[in-house]
Amino acid sequence: MQVSTSNGLKIVTLSWFLLTGNIHMFSNVARDAHYYPRRHRHERQWTQEPEEEENRPQNSYSAFIQLMPVFIIIIVSVITQLMATNPPYSLFYKSSIGHVISRETENLQVPYYVDKNFEKNYQGAELQELEKTVEKDYIDYIQTSCWKEKQQKSDLSNLAKLYRDERLKQKAESLKLEHCEKLSSLIGMHKGR
Repeated sequence: MQVSTSNGLKIVTLSWFLLTGNIHMFSNVARDAHYYPRRHRHERQWTQEPEEEENRPQNSYSAFIQLMPVFIIIIVSVITQLMATNPPYSLFYKSSIGHVISRETENLQVPYYVDKNFEKNYQGAELQELEKTVEKDYIDYIQTSCWKEKQQKSDLSNLAKLYRDERLKQKAESLKLEHCEKLSSLIGMHKGR
């Protein structure tokens, strides 16, 4: 069904849309517009079969070429994991990598964990250098944790002011800054030496 307008445009009515279910009919509103039905999938496949057979070897080769970067990334990551060694120490107890023996650094008495072969591999100057690294990592960890505690306390305090909540204010005031206290004691120990 079509309705002609005064300027010669052909418009497909809503009833035609409801009968056919083709939503693209309304996009063809123009002078002397024509509707070209879509080809069905089986028609397209029948006409392209000989062409697909010619391109099949090339398509598998191009698929291999396209997947090559993925294969390279996987191979490199596997090789990297195989070559990676566990660090000689950890600031925390980690039985999964064998760091179960507790030690302390000589200078700042920072606790750290090592594996059972540690004393064979690290002695003298190597041990002193490693302990300096342990202390540096520990101080970095304590500083970061202190900053997080201060941020949490500040956030709670600001929320208490914003919502005028006495309970949040008390919680913010009672929040202990344990890592900041440890950092202060480490700085005091370092200055005392």
